[in-house]
Amino acid sequence: MKYICRVVKQVLSIIQLNITLEWRRRQSFLAVLLYTLTTTYLAYLVFNGVISTESWNALFWIIVLFASIQAAFRSFQNEADRRFLLYFGMVKPQVLILGKIIYNFLYIFLIGLSGLLLFVFLLGNLVDDMGAFILLLLIASAGFSAILTFVSGISAKASDNPALPAILSIPLLYPQVLTLSRTSMRALTGFSWEVNGPYLLVLLMLALVSTLLSYLLFAYLWRD
Repeated sequence: MKYICRVVKQVLSIIQLNITLEWRRRQSFLAVLLYTLTTTYLAYLVFNGVISTESWNALFWIIVLFASIQAAFRSFQNEADRRFLLYFGMVKPQVLILGKIIYNFLYIFLIGLSGLLLFVFLLGNLVDDMGAFILLLLIASAGFSAILTFVSGISAKASDNPALPAILSIPLLYPQVLTLSRTSMRALTGFSWEVNGPYLLVLLMLALVSTLLSYLLFAYLWRD
């Protein structure tokens, strides 16, 4: 019990540290929001405010996906190079990756909510079941965070190569994005919890498996 309390305390400390660092360089967060705003406004101009449900759904997840990649890429910028050795003596790698995943989960979910508000404001509210759509966004944020955080750690070990996150993460995220787009379409056109429950379970399992793999594999990456 004491061990669990200590781990939880360390994870919360890592989350708090990342929030503090993000606030100090909040221009990065504002840049992600600006990207979301400009791409949504561009879609509004292209479609002249009249957009089909399929296009609305596809554009939303594309924008959220690339905004998430941009946001998560900076996850280990503060721990790169020799600072990995400092963290190695302070916390276990599993604790560090859990803290980073939870922080990025909150970050990505906030970006997704901001994008949803912009889409509703500029392109209209085409969502039939908003509760189901927000639940999908919550699960998607967890899955995106687990994979993108781990890929960001790989990128940090490779001297922060900016091409690696996009190259590695998109194939890994493909099963989630494919299931997510199909399920979210039902939230836009008429969501049935009984019919779509298995899809939600698949998305949840993908998020859990991604988190577990990141938890197990990050220790090996950490030692290199």
